[in-house]
Amino acid sequence: MFKTTTITTQFALVFLLALALVGAASYLILDRIYVSELRSQAETVADNVDAFGDWVAKYGRVWVRDNDQSYLGHALLYSTDDPTASPARLTPVNYYSKNPALAQREFSEAVAASASRAKFRLTSHNVMNPGNKPDAFEQMALSKIRTGHINEYYEFTPTEFRYARAVIDKASCIQCHGSPEAAPADVKVRYGTQNGFGFKTGDVAGIISVRLPVRPFWDVAFNVVGAWQLLMIIAAFVIAMLYVRFAIVGRVRELTAATQQISLGKTADLGIRAINPKSRNELDQLAVATERMRISINMAIQRLRRTSRGDG
Repeated sequence: MFKTTTITTQFALVFLLALALVGAASYLILDRIYVSELRSQAETVADNVDAFGDWVAKYGRVWVRDNDQSYLGHALLYSTDDPTASPARLTPVNYYSKNPALAQREFSEAVAASASRAKFRLTSHNVMNPGNKPDAFEQMALSKIRTGHINEYYEFTPTEFRYARAVIDKASCIQCHGSPEAAPADVKVRYGTQNGFGFKTGDVAGIISVRLPVRPFWDVAFNVVGAWQLLMIIAAFVIAMLYVRFAIVGRVRELTAATQQISLGKTADLGIRAINPKSRNELDQLAVATERMRISINMAIQRLRRTSRGDG
C-alpha cells in the first residue's frame, strides 16, 4: 500500500517517522541532561556538607553561645559587659560545644527549615543518635556503597531525586566513634555506649543523603523547547513538503504527461531549452534522456515509413 501512494504522501509519512525518531532521541537526551543536572546539584550539596564538616573537624569542636539544644558538654566562662568599666564587670555566659557530626546535623535541620529546594541529612548503618536512623533508600544506599565499594548511589522516586555519598571515617572522627572507652564523657552520657562506635580510619562511616524535588518531564522539556522552536519545526516540515510538491512531484507529473503525448505520436514540450546542459539534477537528466528517446523514436518511425514506401 505504501508503494502505491503518492510521493508527497510517502514523503510526509517518512518525514513524520523521522520526526518521531528525533523526538524520541530528544527525550532521551533531555532526560539524561536533567539527571546529570540533578546529580550535579546533589554533588554540590554534598561537597558543601563535607567542607563544613572538615571545617568543624579542623578545630575538633566549635563552641556556641547560649544554645543548649542538643549540646555536648558546656563550659562556664565570663564575659566583660563593659570593657571601659573600672573595675571590669564580669558576667557568666554558657558556651556549648558541637562536634562535627552534631554541627552537620544541626546544619541539616537549619536547611530543612529553609526555603532551599535541596535537603540533606547524615546517617549511618551504625547510628549513635536513634533520630538519625536511615530510611529505606538510605539503607539501600548504605548497602550498595559498603558492599560494592562505590562512592555514591542515586535513584528516582515519583517525586524526588535521592542521592547518597559515602562518608569516610577520618582520624578526627575516631575520637568520638572509635572505642567507647576513649570517647568523650559527654558523648557517652548523652548517647550511651552501645551504638555509633567501633569505626576505624578509612571505614565507611555513613552517607550524606540528599533530596531534590523532581519536576515533570514535560515541564523541563517545555522550558528547553519553547513556542519558537516548535514553530521552526513546523516550518521545516512545511518547507520540505512544498519542495517535494513543486520541485519533485510537479516535475514528475509534467514528464509523465509529456511521455504520454509522445507515446501517442504527438509533440510534447519537455522544457529542454530551459535546462542547463551541465545540470546534475536527476529530473533534468530524465527530461533530456526522454527527449533523446523521443528523437530516436521519431527517426525510427521515419525510416520505417521510407522503407515501406520503397524509398530506402
